[in-house]
Amino acid sequence: MSKDLVSPDALEAFIQLHPEWVAQGDSHGLTLRRRYVFSAYPRGLGFVVAAAECAERANHHPDLTLGYRWVVAILTTHVSRGVTQRDLDMALALDKLYQEHI
Repeated sequence: MSKDLVSPDALEAFIQLHPEWVAQGDSHGLTLRRRYVFSAYPRGLGFVVAAAECAERANHHPDLTLGYRWVVAILTTHVSRGVTQRDLDMALALDKLYQEHI
């Protein structure tokens, strides 16, 4: 899969369709961020484990932060210093996993 950055138009279209995801920029490039909310801590932990397994299969690893009844996912392609199609695909995969863990 390509490590080319997605175009600004493609990123905007993705965010329009998936408003839970937010694009953020910093000195290391652009990232996508989403906060998932869970009814109980074990559900969030189960989501993190499932996300880690998904990331291993895809060989594309989000930053995941587990809190009390929430998880924050941050996606970026480090080598590209921004958001690529791999990040958009992983965002969709995480959203699907979330539906299985809420």
